[in-house]
Amino acid sequence: MKRLFAFFLLGMRAVFLHPIRQLFTPPDRKGKAGFLRSYAPEALVPATVQDRADLVRFTGCVNCGLCDAVCPLVAKLPPSEWRGPSLFALAYSRASPELPHLRGPVALLDLCGTCTRCRDICPRGVPLLDIFAFTRRKLAQVDAVRADASAPAAPPQDEADAPAAAPGFTA
Repeated sequence: MKRLFAFFLLGMRAVFLHPIRQLFTPPDRKGKAGFLRSYAPEALVPATVQDRADLVRFTGCVNCGLCDAVCPLVAKLPPSEWRGPSLFALAYSRASPELPHLRGPVALLDLCGTCTRCRDICPRGVPLLDIFAFTRRKLAQVDAVRADASAPAAPPQDEADAPAAAPGFTA
């Protein structure tokens, strides 16, 4: 009897409460805009089909450390600043990383150049340079979403308040 009552309550919610709630929810809190606003503080951005395909390619790291051993930056920088290329590979092979924590290492990638030693020595063929580019791109997306979420919405302008068009140009 309890189970039947629980199904009844779920049905009431689906048939009545959810549609009523949708009617009174502002458009900026629905769909993709609502998703981005809700999850921007957590650095979660939507993943495209290509992103998901790329993440599958990035999951081959076995943490052998060979890429760190040949990386010229490991010898030049302190471990607190640059742990090595394996940091990126492990982040994407275990779980979705918290991108803001990779901000420091991403900034150091400009010092890396394109020596490709880390990619060439990898026994599993993990595309480390692709992972670096992916991380930069996703971090830029996170920053853009956070900026959009924190920016107040601009009120719509009336035509009377709109600035006059430049001479010779028409709207």
